[in-house]
Amino acid sequence: MGAVGSWRTRFRAAWRAAAAAWAAPEQPPVRPPLSLALATATDAPSGQHVQRQNDILRAITESLPATVVIVDSTGRYRFVNSAFERLVGRPARDIIGRTAVEVLGAEEVARRMPYMQRAFAGESVDFVLEYPAEAGSTFLALSCIPLKVDGAFDGFVGISQDITAQRREQQRLAHLAERDPLTGLFNRTGLAQRLEDERQRPDAGPIALLYIDLDHFKPVNDRMGHLAGDRVLQLFARRLVQSVRSTDVVARLGGDEFAILLTGMHDLALARIVADKVLRAAERPFEVDGVSVSVGASIGVAVLPPEQAGLRALLAQADIQLYRAKSAGRGQFCTEFAELID
Repeated sequence: MGAVGSWRTRFRAAWRAAAAAWAAPEQPPVRPPLSLALATATDAPSGQHVQRQNDILRAITESLPATVVIVDSTGRYRFVNSAFERLVGRPARDIIGRTAVEVLGAEEVARRMPYMQRAFAGESVDFVLEYPAEAGSTFLALSCIPLKVDGAFDGFVGISQDITAQRREQQRLAHLAERDPLTGLFNRTGLAQRLEDERQRPDAGPIALLYIDLDHFKPVNDRMGHLAGDRVLQLFARRLVQSVRSTDVVARLGGDEFAILLTGMHDLALARIVADKVLRAAERPFEVDGVSVSVGASIGVAVLPPEQAGLRALLAQADIQLYRAKSAGRGQFCTEFAELID
């Protein structure tokens, strides 16, 4: 909403400048409502003065790379800038005096109606609409700024701006911040966010975390080099994703350490099933540059109720179980909650 707020601030600043111009000595003692001033110059007692107001308003709104409209208290357009004309594909003369339904269509107005109702109640409203498409969604940021004359509601100014590029850049940066660049899996930050999302669900059940460490991975780097080691990590990451449901979360914590967050754990036996699948996935050889590479994995499993399942708590418990698995000979999983999932 930062872009919306910036345009709103700029517009209001420009509006104050226009108001200062209207306050010149030749201004009449009482200024008519904006809806009247924007009708036609000949409708007002001082045609030249109203024309001057319209010229100032036009100059302000044409300087903004955004659509600007003024809707009066009856819901009819009283002013539109050229950006809005281009958006709807109609000249101002075919828009002024018409309602939003007549100009935008009933379906589009239905999308905006909850916000328009608040604007007609005299409230400043900022919102974003998403328009899904096969090529990707587009996003439109809108603001409704109430207009008052002598304390009475006289309509609102509507400003809209296409923020698709900005939103996609935000999504790209968010993706980079939450993803491991080598494997494309979530990183620790992404895992923490998905865990918090799961904990906030009203129907959240016990949450399981599988803490996975590859066995015998260091020799791969030592014998074949880090590029080969990176390829093993990428292939293993792919196998992990194939071992879980689409609603589960797979993350690389760093090095050869991975984690799987199992959500919606209404059947605790799922933790054992997934752990077994991960062990089998790690045991299968990896083909790297024509060479068969064998590693393996050890897993520590933690299961906690959602109110206790912070990432630190889950990792701490899973780490204890991971140490047990490695101490017992590797290639297995351990959990102190075995009685819960047997």
